[in-house]
Amino acid sequence: MLSARRIPLGVAVRLVRATLPVSRTWRFRHPDDPGRPYRPRLMHEIHACWHEHLLPLTCLFAGQELATLASRDRDGEIVSRVLRRLGYDVARGSSTRGGSAGFRQLARFFASGRGVILTVDGPRGPRRSLKEGTARIAALTESRVNVVGVAATSGLRLPSWDRFLIPAPGATVFVSVAPVGESDAPDTRDIQAALQREVARCGQAAREARRTPVRRSVELRLRNQWRRPRPALPLRGLSRIYGGVHDGRHRLYDLGILATHSAGIPVISVGGVTAGGSGKTPLAARIARALREAGHRPAILARGYTDELELLADEAPGASIRGHPDRLRSGRRAAAEGATVAIVDDGFQHRRLFRDLDLLVLDRDALRRTNRERLPAGPFREHWERAVVRADAILITGREPWTPELSRFDDELRVRCGSLAPNVPVATGVFGHGSLEAASAGARDWSEPPAPRLALTGIMKPNLFFAQAGAACASVRERLALSDHGTPSPRERTAAIRAAGRGGVLTTRKDLSRLRPLFDPVLPIWVLPETLTWKAGWEDVRRLILDTASGRRDRDSAAEG
Repeated sequence: MLSARRIPLGVAVRLVRATLPVSRTWRFRHPDDPGRPYRPRLMHEIHACWHEHLLPLTCLFAGQELATLASRDRDGEIVSRVLRRLGYDVARGSSTRGGSAGFRQLARFFASGRGVILTVDGPRGPRRSLKEGTARIAALTESRVNVVGVAATSGLRLPSWDRFLIPAPGATVFVSVAPVGESDAPDTRDIQAALQREVARCGQAAREARRTPVRRSVELRLRNQWRRPRPALPLRGLSRIYGGVHDGRHRLYDLGILATHSAGIPVISVGGVTAGGSGKTPLAARIARALREAGHRPAILARGYTDELELLADEAPGASIRGHPDRLRSGRRAAAEGATVAIVDDGFQHRRLFRDLDLLVLDRDALRRTNRERLPAGPFREHWERAVVRADAILITGREPWTPELSRFDDELRVRCGSLAPNVPVATGVFGHGSLEAASAGARDWSEPPAPRLALTGIMKPNLFFAQAGAACASVRERLALSDHGTPSPRERTAAIRAAGRGGVLTTRKDLSRLRPLFDPVLPIWVLPETLTWKAGWEDVRRLILDTASGRRDRDSAAEG
């Protein structure tokens, strides 16, 4: 918070209290159910949040018999007076001054029946860097730890160390409360990872809330243009501007004007040249599993979408999952916490972070079914034939059923890649589907063969999922495509429940984290699991990945030099 040393203490307290009525205009929502008000009742447990979210959480949880910790400096005195007025018990102390006494007082509050909520990076930071106190008080009280994520659709960030958040009047504030995990004694790393996940989850909901129906309509119109040989003239003009900026940035990196920075551990990038849908996230998870089996400690650096983070956590057990747009910072933190190799999900254009191995994922479906134009006239971020030259290995993937025609196209594509980038290994794979899996209580209690009537998804290529859904389950009659990473509006949710009927909803594993809270236990929810079958070349790429993670590829290159 901002220092108040020039303002008399009593005046500063009254000024802070005068700002609190604006909280009555905030609309608190859960990220999984944005249509209804949300005011969670905190249990008699330990709760962790970031210092920057202090204001909205203070207002939301007022009067719930909670105790917290405030520092012994002047700002802490202002905070403690305001909190006591709102019904909180306040212990005084921090990591730098009076911490032991403060924690003992918190333990006494907890023993008297109060829940505890802590700003775990306060009072002086660094921002979003967890201190040891939360795990310490949890061990002292033998309590479970929950994390509290927050994000607002609009607001002001103060120029303080924590970028303190003040939501705008009328803003929607998303809040989620979730346990750290199954462990009774989570460590600092577990708590930090869980807190990052919930903040990312709320952030995604806030971004989605800002996506108006008009914007969703624009996305659908753009996708229709991508299938036209000659998209609209304005789009072609914007595409040239986008391409010029994009190519200019790459030249600056090639010339060394823009610098790359090392994360301190080997970095393997899994990226593509199209706007989603090529399978980069499941490929990153598969690579993490292979590295884990080889004895490495992998970290996956993702952009931060909650559905992708949960998919990675499910598909790559044992890997450290980190969601943040700044992959360099994520990679360095992962290295500092013991990771031996980092995998960047969707990192081909993220050149600020030095990569030891660049895996380029070529979307066979996009090459066959679109105009191959660059954004926004087409789905391509850059010309694929130029991108191939920068790759250390090429992975050709797609979701269309494998046919003789597709096999011939794939052979031609492999030959073309070989002529553009000699001696670069090329692997070919095809995504398919397995048998339906029950993903909700209603589905698990289903005593008959699965019979979902509605296929529902929010991915980049809904048409290919719908084709797979129809092939896997003849009962599917209705289809609903959301925006990428999207959730249904209240009206769409009502329509979906009506369309699904008794048989329920069929969706993807990636969509599950967003859709399950909206429909379970109302409907049975079924997941169509995705499989990946390699047709050629995977073993060569796999050896290259393992050599890079172990440092053998660098040694071999040095020996050849």
